[in-house]
Amino acid sequence: MRITLSQLEAFYWAAHLGSIHAAARHLHLTQPAVSSRIRELENTLEAELFERSRQRVTLTETGLAALRHAEQALHSSRQLEHFRKSRDLIGKLRLGADECSATVGLTAVITQIKEHFPSLDLEITVDVGSVLNRKLNAKELDIAFLTNPSTAPEITDSFIGWMPFAWVASPSLPIHADPFRPQDARGMNIATHSAPSTLHAVVESWLSTGGTEIQSLSTSNSLALIARLTAAGHAISILPLPLLREMLATGIVRTLPCDPPIEPAGFYISYMTATHNSRIDSIVDIARDTLLRLSFLTADQSMD
Repeated sequence: MRITLSQLEAFYWAAHLGSIHAAARHLHLTQPAVSSRIRELENTLEAELFERSRQRVTLTETGLAALRHAEQALHSSRQLEHFRKSRDLIGKLRLGADECSATVGLTAVITQIKEHFPSLDLEITVDVGSVLNRKLNAKELDIAFLTNPSTAPEITDSFIGWMPFAWVASPSLPIHADPFRPQDARGMNIATHSAPSTLHAVVESWLSTGGTEIQSLSTSNSLALIARLTAAGHAISILPLPLLREMLATGIVRTLPCDPPIEPAGFYISYMTATHNSRIDSIVDIARDTLLRLSFLTADQSMD
């Protein structure tokens, strides 16, 4: 029996999204159809690719090795598809991104876009999600990478994963609460985006679980500045984990294990439905594959 692309896609998305249900939803298939394709692949390879529990699937050691081959095969398939579409793909793409995706993943996304579509000119806007949503609605952007989109009926929002957050502080700050709870933030200066923004909403939502309100606030539209204020000990903050990897590795900031956990935000690639075409499909595929490959997002909302 030969391995098919549909089997590899079912395996790939189940592995990245962590469940058969999530893979089926993403591929617009039934769960039995996805399960069947994965079983067919396992039978062909004569190997178990997943350890299965009631809700989730976890890659076996063999499955992890097989996933690398599946990613290569699917990437090659998409390159051929994009090659077919790109022969007349010219003009300008107006792309918007929030600062976290711009800092961590956008360069890699742009590299892939230019590799597939060398004649395509890019106009890039970096701003907070509320501004990107407004620009999409005003037809000033063709596509945007952002958290918690506006869900307007004229915009298509393609979900690709969850953005995890963490409370962070300078190691020099004497914060001994473990876990860090909403009441422990009373009287502390908090740095965040201005409202309305995803980051400001995340801070308010977490504090409200303990009946606490923001008392001292420093706001900026720059995540980089918020991170620097935090590292200098001027404030504590909630920041996206992908932005913190280097800072955590070098000890510039530390995370504050907290209770309750911070709810992650859904991350989307959004575009005007009326402008949907093969170019948009190609860009969405490239961006999704690149950001997942970089582990920019998590597939698990619970963060357990």
